[in-house]
Amino acid sequence: MDTSALIRKLAESSIFSKVDEQALQALLADATLVRLKARQHLFHMGEKAMYFFLVKSGSITLYRPSYTGDHKIFRSMEEGDLLAETAMFAAPCHYPLSAQAATNADVYRLSRERLLQLCRQSPDFSMAMLEGMAVRITQSLNRIDLLTIGNAAQRLVTYLMDIYMQQRSAWLILPASQSVLARQLNIVPETLSRQLGGFRRAGLIGGHNRELVLLDVDGLCKAVDLPPPDANFDRLEPTGHLGSSLFDCCNYAKQTLGRSN
Repeated sequence: MDTSALIRKLAESSIFSKVDEQALQALLADATLVRLKARQHLFHMGEKAMYFFLVKSGSITLYRPSYTGDHKIFRSMEEGDLLAETAMFAAPCHYPLSAQAATNADVYRLSRERLLQLCRQSPDFSMAMLEGMAVRITQSLNRIDLLTIGNAAQRLVTYLMDIYMQQRSAWLILPASQSVLARQLNIVPETLSRQLGGFRRAGLIGGHNRELVLLDVDGLCKAVDLPPPDANFDRLEPTGHLGSSLFDCCNYAKQTLGRSN
């Protein structure tokens, strides 16, 4: 295992950016590489959580089984994402979601106990963790507000406006597939597809799949009886947004909001 490369990967995340190399080496002292085949589980919801993970390659799906037997997909984790690091602070510590490889994937397994030890030793690291958690709590309130909007079209446009404000561009890259996005917004996938098709025919949006372009922001908002975004949206703090995913309860380390470009 290339420890120096792994240290660089960890240092790229917001929570480890203030941690010195010696401390990261201690954190990685017993790290191991786990190779997963497609559809193989990394962990199941409710299992005792002894480790958190860093995705080296491939894609991992986080989901929670529902009472009807279906899976509620929360998000897909890609190269460089951390999994379950915030869950490490719960006591008793259990995984709040299940993690399954969507493709063949390699992940690094990191020790919960070493993470807690690092928090005890490094005030800067502990403050970075607390800051990230505080941002996520506020973003969760924003998501609850979004999901209580009764009109599916308004939920969709509100979400597109949030991505627009996060990425600061009318050319949007959705953080999840449209089928996953539909579940997250509590919209039937066929309904979401029809709504996007209607917006395209009206000349309000363009693009396909996860790449969309907003051709008429004001017109899109007006079409669903919503006000357009504040002209000063580029000054909003991270707590003014929904976060990179509607459901980041199991992960927050991959943050772009609030970072300098």
